[in-house]
Amino acid sequence: MRQFQAALSHRAVALSLVLGVTSLLLSACGAPAMKPVELTLREQAPLSGLAHDHNTFGRWPQATWWHDFDDSQLNALIERAMASAPSLDSARARFEIASRQLEGSQADTRAKLEGSIRANQSYSHTDLEYPALGLPGFDAGSAGNSQRSNVGLATLSFDWDLDWWGKKRAAIEAALDQRHAARLEQAAAASALQAGITRAYMDWQLRQAQLSNLDMLLDAARESVRITALRVEREIENPAKLDQAHEQISTLEQQRAQTDGAARLDQIQLATLMGVSPGELDDLTPKPLPQLDTTLPSEAGLELIARRPDIMASRWQVEARIRGIDQARADYYPNVSLSALAGFLRLHPLGTGRNEDISMASIGPAVTLPIFEGGRLDARYNASRAQLESAIADYNQRVVDAAQDVARQTVTMARLEAQREAQSQALESYQHRLELARERDHRGVEDPRTLIEAQQGLIRERMTRLALDGELLDTRIQLIHALGGGYHGRVPDADTRYLTTGSATDES
Repeated sequence: MRQFQAALSHRAVALSLVLGVTSLLLSACGAPAMKPVELTLREQAPLSGLAHDHNTFGRWPQATWWHDFDDSQLNALIERAMASAPSLDSARARFEIASRQLEGSQADTRAKLEGSIRANQSYSHTDLEYPALGLPGFDAGSAGNSQRSNVGLATLSFDWDLDWWGKKRAAIEAALDQRHAARLEQAAAASALQAGITRAYMDWQLRQAQLSNLDMLLDAARESVRITALRVEREIENPAKLDQAHEQISTLEQQRAQTDGAARLDQIQLATLMGVSPGELDDLTPKPLPQLDTTLPSEAGLELIARRPDIMASRWQVEARIRGIDQARADYYPNVSLSALAGFLRLHPLGTGRNEDISMASIGPAVTLPIFEGGRLDARYNASRAQLESAIADYNQRVVDAAQDVARQTVTMARLEAQREAQSQALESYQHRLELARERDHRGVEDPRTLIEAQQGLIRERMTRLALDGELLDTRIQLIHALGGGYHGRVPDADTRYLTTGSATDES
């Protein structure tokens, strides 16, 4: 009999192994192949406008590119903003969330040990009433009975998912990729903040220079009104000229009010970006606009676009979606885990007056086989493939948009530089006209207002130059931001299991 039981036990184990291997083979046959998606991941971009070196990655601009302007006031503003700007708070929060999710995925790979203790007490009471039967000794009456019972249960369970097919490992890698993306989103927010503060600050400085020139124009216009009023008073000038002179002052005052309002808006924008009140920026000191080198460094390569924080964040999202496919493929395979259970049960049954103790323990592997899922596995896998294709499309579109942004800024810089060269000739012409007017005024052979008009013409031409310089400076800042704002991070290698490799370019 014992031999028969032993043989039956061995057959059961063998049958279980055969069923397990058969199910494993069937589920493996049902798992989809790792074929690449149709879309290609862009490694380069069209519409560049910059040199393209396949061997050397550009390093311009530097991480602290605003230091090139040699403005300690600007440096202090950016340093203050990086410490407490509200626009960085949400990016920091997303990074913290991604970090906690990574910790949760890592914890899922570890064994679990759980303990449980339960205690119950039961109480019952029975009332019995019986009628009189009309016989001696059988009068009506009632009887009652109360009973209590106690139950105590203590268990200790152990469970460990062996993760033979890498599903949980893929979840950890996906969470790690998401954290990379969140960190890069934080870097992108910082880059946008640095560019925004620099642009607003430089525009404020431009407005201050314009206000200074407008004040000089107003002083000259008031002097012209004084001279014209004297000539009208002596009846050697048409009174209409005095009205024209007053109209000029009115126009200049309107321009000054408009420029002053624009400067105040710049200050409000600065305060908003930094998370402070505008009153805290009242101590800003006007300074000349920095001398700007309009030539692009040789290390300003197009490859920098791929290192823009927002594009790199999108690239890590692609990696996370690839890990999602790994998780979906692992669902086709059996789930193998090791579990153990130990328990102790003590009973005090109703009315027995005695305790009954029960002890038990078990340990062994458990295999869950996906035999028939009604299309659920295929649906999850196809959804993960679609999410990957969507992430690739988003990444490619970001690269194209960034390249167009760079092209727009480089073309604008070239246009502005050509305008500055042409305007330089006009500036020299006005300077020469002023020198001639001064000479004639010194000899007393010219109307003093001619000298004033020459001075005003030169000031207006200088304001035109200021406007060009300010626009060129703003364009260069935007180009720096378009090229990543000095961020030089690591780009993940393309996963050839799912992605077609190579570059998709359509440069003209």
